[in-house]
Amino acid sequence: MAVTVRLFAAARSAAGVSETNVEASSLGDILQQLEADFPKLAEVLPKCSYLVNETACNDKAALVSDGSTLDVLPPFAGG
Repeated sequence: MAVTVRLFAAARSAAGVSETNVEASSLGDILQQLEADFPKLAEVLPKCSYLVNETACNDKAALVSDGSTLDVLPPFAGG
């Protein structure tokens, strides 16, 4: 099952890419695969918020459908 993952800010910097595709079925599986593919993300992902098809999702057991988009949003600073 292919999910498009879009990485922003610090997550993009840690991975070195802004977008990737992951074969997984749950949010937790996707995050594990991202850490395996991009080890530097392991430091960033626990601080991130996640949007699945533009809807907030923090349940790592939540299933993510084939063709979905996952946005990885690190905390943003600024004023």
